Amino acid sequence: MSSLNVKGFARFAVVAGLALGLSACFRPLYGPTASGESLQAVLASIDVPELKWADSQTRISHYIRSEMIYALNGSGSDTPKRYVLNLSLNQQITSPIVDTVTGQAQTATIIGNLAYTLATPDGSKVVTAGTATSQVTYERFPQRFATVRAARDAEIRLAKALAEQTKTRLAATLATRS
Repeated sequence: MSSLNVKGFARFAVVAGLALGLSACFRPLYGPTASGESLQAVLASIDVPELKWADSQTRISHYIRSEMIYALNGSGSDTPKRYVLNLSLNQQITSPIVDTVTGQAQTATIIGNLAYTLATPDGSKVVTAGTATSQVTYERFPQRFATVRAARDAEIRLAKALAEQTKTRLAATLATRS
């Protein structure tokens, strides 16, 4: 055997050994939880109650709640609720580009911070808490209806992004609970 083949074989052996050694460290996120229960069943057992939001946030709060319910239990099956997810939104709108001639904003950016707390139904124990952050941009038009529709579409995109972030964080936490 030449020295080139020995070096190649040695590299292969080292890489294979590392791969086999680390393979037990990884666990699929949507596999069974530490208790052996399906993660989808655990996520479906989270109740997302309707909260009282500020009048300016009524529409986006509806989108966020609907997206959270769909993300956690897209099947629509009626499962017993073991957790309650409380949500709080901090929303800010900025206009980074302004037309210097007309003084009108050409774009707008909606920044959303969704604080969440997952607790037991009686509220005695908090399982996890955190904040999901996202931002979306939309264009403003001279036509009012087009701007209103673009803003509404941006709110829907923001709600989907915040719901997906929150679901992923909840899944990561609940996957390791026994």
